[in-house]
Amino acid sequence: MSRRPSIFNNKWFYLLLIAFAFSYGLIVGSWKIPPYNFLHQFKDNIISSEKKPTYIESEVAIREMKQNVVDACKLPLSNETYSFFVAGHTYGNPKQTDDTREGLYHPFIKKFNIINECKSITMGFLLGDVVRESSNKSFEFVKRDLQLIDSKIRKYIVPGNHDVGIGRNNAKRDIFIQNFGKTYKYFEYQNDLFILLDANIDQWNILNDQLKMLENLSKYDKDYSNVFIFTHQTIWHDKKKSSFSRVVPNSWQGYSKGTNFWDEVFPVISDIGKTIYLFAGDVGAFPNESEFFYAKHSNVDFFATGMGGGERDNFLIISIVNGVVNVALVPLNEAPSSN
Repeated sequence: MSRRPSIFNNKWFYLLLIAFAFSYGLIVGSWKIPPYNFLHQFKDNIISSEKKPTYIESEVAIREMKQNVVDACKLPLSNETYSFFVAGHTYGNPKQTDDTREGLYHPFIKKFNIINECKSITMGFLLGDVVRESSNKSFEFVKRDLQLIDSKIRKYIVPGNHDVGIGRNNAKRDIFIQNFGKTYKYFEYQNDLFILLDANIDQWNILNDQLKMLENLSKYDKDYSNVFIFTHQTIWHDKKKSSFSRVVPNSWQGYSKGTNFWDEVFPVISDIGKTIYLFAGDVGAFPNESEFFYAKHSNVDFFATGMGGGERDNFLIISIVNGVVNVALVPLNEAPSSN
């Protein structure tokens, strides 16, 4: 049932209030009138009520950040050019009860031709929740579907809560490790650094060995052109930061009512390289206009990408040409028109 909008969310109310306050002030020669206090609500009510949905605002932002016009997918893989894809929540629709199509989200599979036809793609990252329920059988279906992607493209899986459960010790985690190996690691490619993190161990926090890994990397005397970091959860979500409170994760399972990201992790990762790109994949399961997210803070670009809700499903293709990074949003379905 739709709710009638409050008068305090109506921009015409505030415009009339401003006109009244201005006229009254001219007559009495004073601006200290009771209605004037309401004007302080103008920014929060008018501007925020007209703010674009997270998906749209983020889509516009990455268009504006585009640093060159070269289509890297038309260029061959070389020492100066390479690409990789990033996809989140790839088991897809959480409401689907029909198990006849286990494996990866079918609309995502239908776009594998884009990946296979991109000449410069050398890697792909699935950012967790690749299965609905962790089991050897379900992971076999994932492996089957991944075989549809060119074998020359290496695939990496960042674990989600559906894949490894919550905490350090549980059967789901054991099954995942049997199929895909260690849940966090790093590697270098060309002059860039790639870091895979597991935020399921410590309630969305990056602690102990993982934090030490990051600290050691920050101490390396290595001048990386770009640093790419991958997680499942949006560990940087913060209700106190306006930009980072707008993303709506699929699930809060395991969340500890706050994380150590901004106090401990961010100062470390921002010191690893000059430009940092952080990708999360726990969005998109529901059509809530938060299926894609982008924001920048200091030298770190933050992204969230995912699928499953049937509207605005997406994945990303990241291209690096002569050290310059471009991010392309690849939709899986037609986005509904905005009114």
